[in-house]
Amino acid sequence: MSKYLQDPEYLFSILTALVKKNGGKIIISKEDMSKVTTGDLVGMYYEPKTDNLILKEVEPEDMLTASSLINDKIDKAYDN
Repeated sequence: MSKYLQDPEYLFSILTALVKKNGGKIIISKEDMSKVTTGDLVGMYYEPKTDNLILKEVEPEDMLTASSLINDKIDKAYDN
C-alpha cells in the first residue's frame, strides 16, 4: 500500500481538496455509505505529464495488474 494512503494528513488534504473542488460541501448519505463494501477498491495514481493526482475505482482483477506495475516504482509515474 502506498505510503501516501497510510498518511492521515495526506488523506485529509485530499478530502479537503475534494470538498473545495465541489463548492465547499459534499453530502454522503447513509445509503451512499451502505453501498461501500470491503471489496471496493480505489486506486491513487500520479500523472507526471499533467502533475495531477487521479483517484479512481479499480476492479479487483485490474488491481493485480496495477500492483505488479508499481511494486518497484513507488513515487514514480504511478502510486497505488
